[in-house]
Amino acid sequence: MNHSSRPPPKGLLARGLKLVGRLTSAETRTGRVFNKAERGLTKVTARLSESPTWLRFSGGVMRRGFDLRIRRQSLQERALQALRLPASSEVEAMREQLRRLNHQVEALGSQLELVVDLLERQERAEPPGKSLEEAPPLEPVPRRKRGT
Repeated sequence: MNHSSRPPPKGLLARGLKLVGRLTSAETRTGRVFNKAERGLTKVTARLSESPTWLRFSGGVMRRGFDLRIRRQSLQERALQALRLPASSEVEAMREQLRRLNHQVEALGSQLELVVDLLERQERAEPPGKSLEEAPPLEPVPRRKRGT
């Protein structure tokens, strides 16, 4: 028995895609049924999307869903506050504050590196025994704008 002459077994995904292709092909009975059903559903959804009654109904369902979500989140936050636990909105606010603080720390680190570099250059340029009072003043480090 020679295993090299057999093609490698197809994976589950490949077999599944091939089956879907066969079932939806216009040359098969199932494909023709699928295409007819798809055309019919497309016509129905097109008519529904233009119907004011359907739009009012679907808009009302969406509005009730959004209201329910807002009330559920409010109840969750009140329950967490009663348990003295931070709510998700508070955690998100703290994350944003930490992000801003991290940016500020990075900016401060960059400024400190510049100051150290300037001090080292100034120290190398001074002759030995010269005091700090006689040294030229340091150039100010430009400040970065907040939020950048």
